[in-house]
Amino acid sequence: MPPPRAKRKKGQRKPPNQQRETQPSPPPPGGEPNQPGEGSSRRNLLLAAGGAAVSAVIGAVVAEVANRATSSQQAVRDDRAVEEAKRTSARQKAPFSANAYYYNRSDDPVFWALPTSLTGDQQRQLMTRQSSYRGELPDSFEDVVHGVAEIVSEPHRLFTRIRISMVGKWTGPVFVRQIRAKVLRRSPPLSGAFLFRGSQGEGKPLEIGFNLDEPDSVARLLESDGQALGAAYMDRHSLNLSPNEPLTIDVQAYTDRWYCEWVIELDLDLDGERRTQVVDDHGRPFRSTGLARHYQDRYYVHINNGWTPEGAGPPSFKV
Repeated sequence: MPPPRAKRKKGQRKPPNQQRETQPSPPPPGGEPNQPGEGSSRRNLLLAAGGAAVSAVIGAVVAEVANRATSSQQAVRDDRAVEEAKRTSARQKAPFSANAYYYNRSDDPVFWALPTSLTGDQQRQLMTRQSSYRGELPDSFEDVVHGVAEIVSEPHRLFTRIRISMVGKWTGPVFVRQIRAKVLRRSPPLSGAFLFRGSQGEGKPLEIGFNLDEPDSVARLLESDGQALGAAYMDRHSLNLSPNEPLTIDVQAYTDRWYCEWVIELDLDLDGERRTQVVDDHGRPFRSTGLARHYQDRYYVHINNGWTPEGAGPPSFKV
């Protein structure tokens, strides 16, 4: 039993800093006494750590979803940009690639015309050339115009035959609306040397022809008589090229009055856009000539005897 507390006298003050005595809490069974606030602090730490972990996981998931969505949208935008760049690049190029060259068939009677007579050296090369009958001339024969001679019916006529090999390069179909010959230069027919190689038969005329004497020489259909040209070819036919599709067009041109340098123009429809593409002889114009009334010298070739000179005179078609 605790000793009795001393009583203060009436009016006596409580001593300063006097603290009420407290009894310490008994320690928990089997352990040290708890420090003040230790349990709640630990819980707070655990809750804070758990909340941070959950927040981190949720943030990572949200970031990954957002990243995937953004990456997918960016990939779509990139694909569209690449396709648009391809279309833009294709539109800046020619709608088709073309390789055009003179084309004479083996059964055609062939002519060669030069602006001047042959030199002595050219004559010697011609007479000694073994392959002349196959339609080959020495490389020293410059400014030569050649083609197919029409000698069965009157008037005799000289045709220039061109083969155009095309491949579509556009992003969509290319529609050919018109084909025409554009004459860049006209002068009198070549009247220097005339060389002719006959044939055992007569080659069939091509279906498409140009009359270079016309002011606007559109491609026309050949009439049944094999001489006159009729309606515009594109009024009766349609031509179109798909991407990477090949197409071959054979055309022939003639002039009865001139020597002509000319190119082929194709009017195109490119998904509503109109464009004209020029086809030429690898950067040079094609060349055609009519028959002159008189030549400074003439030659014809026979399968057995080779080339034979005929001297000056009008055109001669010996076989």
